[in-house]
Amino acid sequence: MTPVATDPAAFLARQLPAQQLPLARYRLGEECTVWLRRARPGAHPLQRRLWALAARLSRVPALRPLPMAGAAACAAAQAARLREFAGQGLPVAQVLAQQGDGLLLGDAGTTSLAQELAQAPHAEALLTLWQQGLALIDGVHAHGLSLGSALPQHMVRGPEGALTLVYLPPDPAALLPAPLCQVRDALSYLYASAMLLHAGGAREAARPLWQAWLDGPARAPGFRQALQAQLTRLSWLRYLPPDARWGHAAWQLRAAYEQAVSLQYK
Repeated sequence: MTPVATDPAAFLARQLPAQQLPLARYRLGEECTVWLRRARPGAHPLQRRLWALAARLSRVPALRPLPMAGAAACAAAQAARLREFAGQGLPVAQVLAQQGDGLLLGDAGTTSLAQELAQAPHAEALLTLWQQGLALIDGVHAHGLSLGSALPQHMVRGPEGALTLVYLPPDPAALLPAPLCQVRDALSYLYASAMLLHAGGAREAARPLWQAWLDGPARAPGFRQALQAQLTRLSWLRYLPPDARWGHAAWQLRAAYEQAVSLQYK
């Protein structure tokens, strides 16, 4: 990468109109690496529709997709939430500048937890990585906050080895009470990781770790009851096929439900 101008706001104003990719890496000056993200409020439409359908059929508000704003409003909301988390001492990418639908972030690393989970060489390594994601969510919940979408692909391994959050959706606390916000984080993390646990031979070993996490001190009052109520309403997911014949997203939903309630594949 060739170094570019060192003023983040000026660089964002100049580079944003020319960038076609949703995310690109640059270097400011000689040593500062940055990422320029263009907000995409309409990303993953199939996944959003599937979650909306599951939430509506099951009467499970914790799964309801968050309302989509315009691209500029999404970028501003992401910047505000990242700065809020940074103010609480939580590990997030540094916001260097925000303009229109563009967000310029400090370098937080290049390898996501999702990639690490998929490439784990054995079950023990997979479980260690999986628990690191749970610990990151714990830190957020301990501050009375929630992620809104606790996906491993939004957790990136920094140069010093710690996980850093690089993306935060709109705050679900505007629509949901604290226990349901935490339930949303828990279910979204399972949604993104349960199939990896199954494929890596770590499904059964993960169950007591999951139960211990659910009972942790960072959970909001009423969390357990709220989670059980949501899972009860999602019991129909057990009838989805335990494979991809109805699509990968449906398979992920079934796998997450199976992991949460100890349902056995048949």
